[in-house]
Amino acid sequence: MSRASGGHWCVLTAVCTLMWGVYFIYDLPASLSTPLQVHLGLSDSKYAYLVSALYTAYAAPNSILPFFSGPLVQRFGEKFALLLTLTSVVFGQLIFVLAVQIRFQSGMILGRILLGLGAEVMGVLGTEVTTRWFRDKRLSLALAMNLASWRLGSVTNSILVPQLAKVHGVVAAGWMGTVLALGVSILSATYLVSIRDSVSTETDDEEEGDVGRRERDFSILTLLSKCPWIFWQLGLICMLGYGGINTFTNSAQRFLASTFYGGDQRAAGSATSIPYILSSALVPPLGLLLDLPLFNHYPAALTITSLLTFFAHLLFLTSTGIGPVPPLCLLGIAYALSGVAFWTSLTQCLIFVGKTWSAVKGRGIVQDAPDRGYGTIDANQDSNNSENAQEVITFGFGVMTSLMNLASGAVPILLAGAENIAGYAGLEMVFLALAGFGCLASAQLAWMWNDI
Repeated sequence: MSRASGGHWCVLTAVCTLMWGVYFIYDLPASLSTPLQVHLGLSDSKYAYLVSALYTAYAAPNSILPFFSGPLVQRFGEKFALLLTLTSVVFGQLIFVLAVQIRFQSGMILGRILLGLGAEVMGVLGTEVTTRWFRDKRLSLALAMNLASWRLGSVTNSILVPQLAKVHGVVAAGWMGTVLALGVSILSATYLVSIRDSVSTETDDEEEGDVGRRERDFSILTLLSKCPWIFWQLGLICMLGYGGINTFTNSAQRFLASTFYGGDQRAAGSATSIPYILSSALVPPLGLLLDLPLFNHYPAALTITSLLTFFAHLLFLTSTGIGPVPPLCLLGIAYALSGVAFWTSLTQCLIFVGKTWSAVKGRGIVQDAPDRGYGTIDANQDSNNSENAQEVITFGFGVMTSLMNLASGAVPILLAGAENIAGYAGLEMVFLALAGFGCLASAQLAWMWNDI
């Protein structure tokens, strides 16, 4: 296995810091928690529905939009798509934090919609760039580090923002967190779009003439019809897994504060960061481990993930006397293993699908290093290398991101209803159900995996 050059690690660092900023912003409503509720003057039930609405507003547009990330990149290129999505993220977050300051709930929801419109497509682009630059060369590790940056964004948010809110108030904490996260993301995006395009003028001219054919060959309906059952099985696992992972922070701080910390939001916020700190630390070594032939059976890892998640929430529900740390540690291990195993298995599935499809090189952020073969699709490669086609990779990540956000938008509504009916026990019952069905789906995937 070849070692990546310095330029590749620079690109990976830029992608990681870009997504760190996005996920710092994503969890801002949850980390502000009770101080935001007091600032807005809402009752517990109304605030629970507002938080659900904020996360649903973020996720709802992305139940459809990432489907079109592939055509967007094909027509305008990755750099334009990255700048467009970054603009949406910046304006959306500025609207949100301004609406918090003036206590305008509809403005907060509008800001989250704009944030979601850009953030998830940006995530698809970042994962696709990582996949291309590290294809077959430490791919699991690269995707793991990308995932770790997302987790670190949530970790930094859950630790820093509650402390800022306690010292400076909700409004100041919101603005300081926004400036920090947007500044990091803007600098990272600027570096990515500044990379010199290594495709020759002749290739670009030829590519311009092929745009129409490429768009016809890779229409959304055609791509959907060619996806095998194993791809949709991964989609089911994505919805069940991330339906629980992405929504846990929505209520975790309030749940932990009420159940274990006597209402201390600062202590609960620090505890909430445990799964993300642990998963951030474990993701790189797990990525290295799953790169080894002896351990790269991803469905088994996904099954273990669901079991760990199930037992963690079972402890929350039945064994509160042991404290929150043991189940939170189980969740941290599960989150790390889930992210590495799922996205790498998806990449392997898309490469398998792409082996039978014809493709040409797409425009985008491409390699500028002397090792031209490293993760970059050359326009002159024959059809036997069509598994490298970025149309297939981008489309697959887009579909999976849409399904992930469909679950992330629907589950908070279910959680809010369960909390109002059965309190925090209702929340844990929902998480248990998601983990249980996820375990069954992963076991089915293991049976199907021999076709890859």
